[in-house]
Amino acid sequence: MFGIGARGIQTPNAMIGVLLFFGGTSQFLAGIMEFVRGQAFGATLWCSYSAFNFSYAMIYVPGTGIMAAYTDSTGATIPEFNQALAIYIWAWFIVNTIYAIGAMRTTWVLFLDLAVLSLGLLLLAVGYMNGSTAVLKAGNAVLLVVAFLSYWAGCSGFWATATPIKVPTFAM
Repeated sequence: MFGIGARGIQTPNAMIGVLLFFGGTSQFLAGIMEFVRGQAFGATLWCSYSAFNFSYAMIYVPGTGIMAAYTDSTGATIPEFNQALAIYIWAWFIVNTIYAIGAMRTTWVLFLDLAVLSLGLLLLAVGYMNGSTAVLKAGNAVLLVVAFLSYWAGCSGFWATATPIKVPTFAM
């Protein structure tokens, strides 16, 4: 929602807590639980996205000095920041695409979730490299679809054990 400029919010710092605790800590714990269950794919996936959330949050935490390294004397972000962010996102695009290929033997919901995430990351990387706000907004809009698919997959697993509600994920 921040990425598409919802409600006119331009400063993404409000998401740091979510990235650190929900995205970082919770996904790490989910990865450990998958490891204990003997699910190598789930353990790798969850722990990787935990690392993504932690590392992305660190960019915006003032004490790390990361943003400070990419600002000029007036406090404005220098163009190099977008290029550095693009390279960071390209790396995650590659990792995620490997995971999407690995998900081809799981369910359609998980596979589509990761495939659409690859598309979103690709758009973000290109948008940051080219300085295109339109491509960045498109990438962030695609990530809203990813959020929906992620909630679908998550609710399927959670509700299957906690409620009588069965959400299909369509085995491949």
